[in-house]
This record gives sequence, C-alpha cells and structure tokens, in this order.
Amino acid sequence: MATCLSFLRVPDVLKTMEWYMGIGFNCLGTHQEPGCELDWALLDWQGAKFMLYPDGSTEYSKTKDAGLYFYVEATVEITDVIKEKAEMIEINPETEYGKKEIVFKDINGFQVTFGYEPDK
Repeated sequence: MATCLSFLRVPDVLKTMEWYMGIGFNCLGTHQEPGCELDWALLDWQGAKFMLYPDGSTEYSKTKDAGLYFYVEATVEITDVIKEKAEMIEINPETEYGKKEIVFKDINGFQVTFGYEPDK
C-alpha cells in the first residue's frame, strides 16, 4: 500500500505549525538540527497528515501554487475557530458534488478546505 504525504514550503515552520495547532491540528513530530530552526513538522487532522518544510525565504508570497483539501466527518465544530484565526474564502452549504465545505487561507496564504457529506 502506498501513501502520498503532501507538504507545504513555508517561511517559518514553527510559526506555521503553531498556527495549525491553534485551529485543532496535532503535531506528530518535528526535526531540528542544533542551532538551526525547524527542518520540518508533521501535522495531523483526524488521521490526514501533511508536512511543513522551510522554503528558504523570509517573505510571505501572495501567490500559492498548492493547497490542502481534507475530507472530514463534520465542520461545524471548527467553523467558529477558523473564522477567528483565518481569512475566510467561503462557506459552501452544499456543492454540486454533494459536500459541505469551509474554505479559508492559512497564515501563509495557502487555501485549505474542509469538506464533509451533509446528513441526509
């Protein structure tokens, strides 16, 4: 069995990791060489994992070529937390493919979506 582990390159791994933890993600591991900043962080949301790596810059670019989409059991409990900490893009009550979604930008401008199947 193969697993694809997505990663995002960010200017500050620690700051980004703390931001994601602030909206409910768990940190499963990090690595840091002595005297250096974090090399990477592994984050988890209900078993869905992704990694953060440093991008070598100190500036936050407005253009992002990647994003994250999580299929979750429900988004109701996290919506208020995200509204306080993230730039909201949209809340879709139901898409044409049958999902409810909350779409927002993370601290670095990456689009993140939580999608779930509404109760029928």
